[in-house]
Amino acid sequence: MLWCGAASTPVRAQTGAVANGVTQAVQELKLSMTAAGRIEALMVREGDRVRPGQVLLHLDRTLESLEVRRRQLLLQDEVRLLDLRDREQVLTAQVAALRPLLASGGVARKQLEDEEMALRAVVAERRMLEAAKRREAVELELAAEAYERRHLRSPIGGVVTRIAQRVGESVSPNEPVIHVVDVSRVRFLGTAPAGAVARLKAGSTVTIRLGQDEGGRGRPARVTFVSPVADPSSGLVEVIAEFDNVDGSVRPGVAGRLSY
Repeated sequence: MLWCGAASTPVRAQTGAVANGVTQAVQELKLSMTAAGRIEALMVREGDRVRPGQVLLHLDRTLESLEVRRRQLLLQDEVRLLDLRDREQVLTAQVAALRPLLASGGVARKQLEDEEMALRAVVAERRMLEAAKRREAVELELAAEAYERRHLRSPIGGVVTRIAQRVGESVSPNEPVIHVVDVSRVRFLGTAPAGAVARLKAGSTVTIRLGQDEGGRGRPARVTFVSPVADPSSGLVEVIAEFDNVDGSVRPGVAGRLSY
């Protein structure tokens, strides 16, 4: 404790710079559809915990389902292709058998040429059909992708905090429908005078105290960002730090103070 002036007024020595700010979840997503449609099924409610990749809802998908089935049937139909391969095999054997006979005069050149032309025609048709099958495979993938776009999946594990639309309502592309928050890791966003954070840098270890009670239990956090510029109107510098919240004891949104 320091003493100043004749009046002996006590002044406490500063133990660490302080930045005031608020907390927020590191991952807080507003999920939307990439296609327009009517919600046909809703698989979650507010408060439900979801896994990465879990389907949250799907739109009406009858047409997309039928298109996938149609593309599957087209791709699976190989009757003509199998017939061409059989004919190609037979004609190849016939041409191979006729060529030695041409030299001995046992077969006319015209007959051999006809067989070779028939073989080339069958080979060309077989190759065209194989190319068509490859295109059908790609078209099936496109149909499957269109079907998948009728589903909304959660990209993260977390908790559903808000559902904006219900079953039977229509949604537009890129319109937020469901909010999912992962509170297992929390970010502190604060501001402090430029001089107070001069020694701070990304990777520094700091302490976060939440609420108005400065004597409360502090949480160790790691600085992830210190702005290289100060706000021209206030002279404050933005500081971001993150800390684990696996137990969920911290509700993102509460105010806090950063010290080091």
